[in-house]
Amino acid sequence: MRRRVVEVELPAPLAATLAEAVSAYAHAAFPDGGSECAQVSREALLDTARSCATHSGGTLTLRKRQMPQVRAAVEWYFAEADAGLAAQGETLRALLSGTARPAVEPPAQ
Repeated sequence: MRRRVVEVELPAPLAATLAEAVSAYAHAAFPDGGSECAQVSREALLDTARSCATHSGGTLTLRKRQMPQVRAAVEWYFAEADAGLAAQGETLRALLSGTARPAVEPPAQ
């Protein structure tokens, strides 16, 4: 049986940035007053954004079904970003596509 979730290793600051991107995208792509299907999509994305916002680092579990929308949110949010945010966008793109691992800080001595 296929897994219905995707696990992404994501530090808390990047998860917070992902939450901002997904929330902004949900509000822009699915505004209030849309069809029932659009409202369901909006609420599902906002649930994902809340999950990302409360993530404390480590493995973040996302629904596989939502990954295309989450990736679209990252693309949309960082399309016009300045250099500092663009770097975060590239990191998130790589992590969400499974092609990168987050940098792990060495333990404090």
